[in-house]
Amino acid sequence: MEFVRKNIYNLFIIICWVILVPAIAYISAQDIKYTALLLGLAIGISVAGICILNYRVGYYLSLTVTLTVRLLERLSGTEMSVGVLIDAMVLITLLGSLLKPGDKSIKKVNFLRDPVLITFYIYAGFILLQFFNPAYVHDKHGWTTFARVYVRNMVFMYLVMKMIRNMDDLKVFFKFWITILTLAALYACIQQWFGLMPFEKAFIARYPEKFKTVLILTGIRIFSFVSDPAVFGVIMASGCIINIVLLTSSNKMISLFQKSLLFISMVLQFMALGYSGTRTAYVMVPMGLVIMLFVNLRSKNTVIGALIFVFAFLVVMFGPFHSNPTVIRIRTAFSGSEDASLNVRDVNRHRIQPYIYTHPIGGGFLSCEPGSGSELDGFPPDSGYLRTALEQGYIGLILTCINIFLVMQYTVANYFRSHTETEKQLTLVIICVMFALVVSIYAQESSGLIESALLYYGLNGISIKLKYLSSPNITT
Repeated sequence: MEFVRKNIYNLFIIICWVILVPAIAYISAQDIKYTALLLGLAIGISVAGICILNYRVGYYLSLTVTLTVRLLERLSGTEMSVGVLIDAMVLITLLGSLLKPGDKSIKKVNFLRDPVLITFYIYAGFILLQFFNPAYVHDKHGWTTFARVYVRNMVFMYLVMKMIRNMDDLKVFFKFWITILTLAALYACIQQWFGLMPFEKAFIARYPEKFKTVLILTGIRIFSFVSDPAVFGVIMASGCIINIVLLTSSNKMISLFQKSLLFISMVLQFMALGYSGTRTAYVMVPMGLVIMLFVNLRSKNTVIGALIFVFAFLVVMFGPFHSNPTVIRIRTAFSGSEDASLNVRDVNRHRIQPYIYTHPIGGGFLSCEPGSGSELDGFPPDSGYLRTALEQGYIGLILTCINIFLVMQYTVANYFRSHTETEKQLTLVIICVMFALVVSIYAQESSGLIESALLYYGLNGISIKLKYLSSPNITT
């Protein structure tokens, strides 16, 4: 009895396994659906346990699942409740972070007085106000969907703020993104070189409405394992900027071997960016590099990197490549008024301006979506800022612009407050990527697409947190 009393926990585990193993084997033998259900249940419980026990691992697991779950959806051949899965993982990870004691760095953040955080609070209040928008008299679906996504983004931002305690944590953050984006780029190149996988073709044939922008006159826009080519191009452009900025670091900070890996990653991502056919993303890269040049003009490596990029850009724009569809699409991104689609967008923007002036809080969240039943039903905003002005009015647009201005101010201040090369280079990465994303919102809804929103709000959280990490307390 004494032995049983001392080992009661181990005995309980053994008994559970003795009962569960044959039970699982019996149930699995009945129907393949039960096998999948049990497997999913076992994986789900394991992941939930990891997220609660170690919220840092849980955060990166949540990012990985969010970025790759579309591939699982296509493998299954049917639509999945992707949003519910992501929300569940995020909330469980948040619970794990709240149960985890001992993180003193998050206490440095002034949650009640920080200007950027205050803009987020005001915007949250504006979202609550939108609930009473007359546009929602018949249907609240748009409001509930937008509010849920906003809460999810805020939770992701808080988790990043709690995770980043020093430069080592920031290095891990960027290593993760470089790794996952390199894998996405490699898979995209495989899709381009060998064609889409059979299960992807079958999924497109089954749900053609999801892939309206995939098939174009010049071929297929590649989407890798994310949701669509547009968001894939945006995150590829962000990855290219990250790699280029880090490649301008000294050999003391990043070794030649590490730079060779970054260079391979950059080449793969540049090719994948071209295959995505996302013209907004083509513009993002030079925008990010222009900021890098302005901020870090005194660095010899930065000037050399800029000259190499300009030379490569001129080769693509004016080289003898007249039949390559990827090159042609890149050239049209910089053709200005010669681009017919851009002219159509300008006409639409001018046509809808009177509506913006007469609706200070807009027509309601997702009112531009087809089937919304609103006055804006089916209107193509083709811009994150225009969508904000239409659905949230000029009040929502003003709040959004104030938030963006303050965040960009934080990123620049963090750079000039940095002392070591590591701090300067990593904060420079944040400036360049954030500026490129802000520019991309003009022609793309970058901050609203879930995959790019993860990076956008993650960098928001890092910019806020770095303000409160004084240099002596940052370990490099």
